Amino acid sequence: MDLIRFILVLACMAPLFILLAIRGVGAVSWEVYFPICIALAVLPNIYLLFRVRQADSKNDRKEIVVKSLTDNRDQLLTYIFAMLIPLYQSSMATDQDLAAALASLLFVIFIFGHMEIYYMNFFLAAFGGYRVLTLSDASKFSATHVLITKKRNIQPGDVVLALRITDFLLFDK
Repeated sequence: MDLIRFILVLACMAPLFILLAIRGVGAVSWEVYFPICIALAVLPNIYLLFRVRQADSKNDRKEIVVKSLTDNRDQLLTYIFAMLIPLYQSSMATDQDLAAALASLLFVIFIFGHMEIYYMNFFLAAFGGYRVLTLSDASKFSATHVLITKKRNIQPGDVVLALRITDFLLFDK
């Protein structure tokens, strides 16, 4: 998994880190875990915004003729049940509990990165009104891309010119 994908996986896990900062980690003092959890929630999202601005300033765009599209709201359930609920509910009162929770978190990070489910972003959805679509390109290469967009009316045949965050992930302002 490359560095940008790892950072984007951490960015999509921001709600978990915020909940853990509020709830607390019994095996670690507040002065240690709180700043770490907040940093894990905020810094990857700042990097995502930096990457969007960088792509915009370099005019790093990709044009796609939409062949088909899928709304990824159903993957939100996978996101919640696979990550948030089990990791949040795990006990972290002892060092062994904390180690098990961290191992689980690393496993989820690997799975999300490997399955390319690193585009669910709470802040963009809740505060920016963005949604996530999977688009099939009608070009001869017929690649599949994930588009983070505010647009509500994209149809097959439409042309989308979006910022390229990664080869797979596009952002439409």
